[in-house]
Amino acid sequence: MNRGLVAPAAAEAAIFTKVAIVAALEREIRALRPALRAERRWKDGSIQAEEGSLGGIPAVLASTGDGARRAESGARDVLDRFEAQCLVILGVAGGLSPHLEAGKIVAAREVIDETGGVPPPDPLHTRRLLRRTGATPAIFVCTRSILCAAREKSEAYARLPWGTEAAATDLETAAFARAAAERGLPYVALRAISDPAEESLPLDFNALRDSEGSVDGRRVALAALARPWLVPSLWHLRTRVALCSESLARAAGAFLAGDAS
Repeated sequence: MNRGLVAPAAAEAAIFTKVAIVAALEREIRALRPALRAERRWKDGSIQAEEGSLGGIPAVLASTGDGARRAESGARDVLDRFEAQCLVILGVAGGLSPHLEAGKIVAAREVIDETGGVPPPDPLHTRRLLRRTGATPAIFVCTRSILCAAREKSEAYARLPWGTEAAATDLETAAFARAAAERGLPYVALRAISDPAEESLPLDFNALRDSEGSVDGRRVALAALARPWLVPSLWHLRTRVALCSESLARAAGAFLAGDAS
């Protein structure tokens, strides 16, 4: 990917004066980093952040660490350091509705979790996001545990209102949304499907999380060593996430780019 991914801001894009782009995992936004003209980099705990400009728009691009706790505290830290006017949430998600194939881009039209009361995505920016990216509008269901098994995803989908056409699951969108709402910031959320509804993940990643709720890479490596027949499936998942990152980078570029019309 090159720096031409995000065109110079103009026309409609003038509404974006400063943008914060966050993801839980560094690999979810890795494909977007080359497009950022970075002027300052900083790291604090699990946060990796770069400040600069993206298509002429002042921007910060940050990964916070996975899990709701790290996501919310990381987003707060990023937003306290960088006076953004909009928060853009990127990342991968599991599919809940059967027709969302791997790689499909979805945009949050509503975000829910077990507690309820998640601040909604900004409707104006979300309409722009859908128009620019061709993403499928979806309900984002944020859970405390990773839905690893196809059965768990099917059960979560069945609990949604009848007739829900598109739904995806992740851990962090609600946490990011609350951090934005605390500061009165609008947000949008864009995710790519890494594992469709009918597909179970190769490991129970919940058993490999640390006390903060993040999946521990060392535990994953040890689990793979203990069950080497799972390595191809884990590698396939990793490759999918990389492809999702590329798709998300293109979609973010389309969302932020100037509008000639």
